[in-house]
Amino acid sequence: MFDLFGLFANTLSAVNQVAAFMGALACWGFGGLLVGSAVYWRLHAVRVSGEVIGVRRKGNCYNSVYRYLAPSGETCEATSIEGSGSLRGRDTGTQVPLLVIPDKPQEVQEARDHIFTVVGVVLLAVGAGIFWFAVRSWHVGPMTWVVALVFVVHLLNGLRKIVVPGDKSPRPFRLRGLIARKEAAAMPASAVVRVEDLAALPENRARQVAQRAQLRRLAPFFLLAGLGCLALGVHQSKGLLRLESSGMRAPGVVSSFSTSRSDNSVTYYPVVTYTDGAGHRTVFKDHTGTSPPLYRVGEAITVLYLPQVSGSAIIDRGPWNWLPSGILYLLGAGLSALALALLRGRSAALAPALDP
Repeated sequence: MFDLFGLFANTLSAVNQVAAFMGALACWGFGGLLVGSAVYWRLHAVRVSGEVIGVRRKGNCYNSVYRYLAPSGETCEATSIEGSGSLRGRDTGTQVPLLVIPDKPQEVQEARDHIFTVVGVVLLAVGAGIFWFAVRSWHVGPMTWVVALVFVVHLLNGLRKIVVPGDKSPRPFRLRGLIARKEAAAMPASAVVRVEDLAALPENRARQVAQRAQLRRLAPFFLLAGLGCLALGVHQSKGLLRLESSGMRAPGVVSSFSTSRSDNSVTYYPVVTYTDGAGHRTVFKDHTGTSPPLYRVGEAITVLYLPQVSGSAIIDRGPWNWLPSGILYLLGAGLSALALALLRGRSAALAPALDP
């Protein structure tokens, strides 16, 4: 008899898996683009010292404009390829180390700016996590390839409509148009303005004062949240370090799942059965739950536990055991650094007022 329900379930699982694969590919694509651009600049650019002479405004974004001495001895002016909505650190006359590609002297990048590289690395890591989750959560079967083929055909059909429209009239490729618009926007169409002149405008001054005041009010909360994340990370690390150093490993099997419902989602916690070194059969619920489940009933796993300590057993995931602690450390360090930077800015702002 034809199993219609099984076919529907397999198709839905394949759609979810292919969607996760596409998400991983998107993260790898953007992350690789950012990291590749950083590597390209580090390999092909030369390092020079530049001086900030002003900014160019593009909407709410400001791009710094520098004057620098090229290796050929020529004095050049160039606009940074990176911009932001903040004017901090752009005071006229500020000396900044720059990266310049000899073939494009009108474009520069700050040598000490690594934010986009960090974002690229994070995206690559997120893509790897999504890919691992997709492979681990759903079985790769024939329906996976069928759904993937449907996705590819749909994408190719969309590209065909863009490249060869139905009316056969010539129309530029959208990606090329996007690149052309980006290059046009990168041209120095706006005039160079000194940061001091922008800051002197009443509307800019009022907006910056309001933004700084709001951020400074949030600084204590950021600091408390960061310290809390660090403390929780230390607590988790101590328990895991004790397990890794003094614990024992034993083979186990996923016997069932314990579910927890919240709103419209269901979280699955694996229930594991194993036999300890003393020959006692033990059943425990792992503390890490996922949706959908990462394991299947009857799947063999490794258990890490402390002898004579009840409730200490966990599923041994190898280096992934440290992932929650690592996330807490990174989050805590980021929040604490942000809070300290905001508090330091407030102290610098109060210093002139306290001087006699």
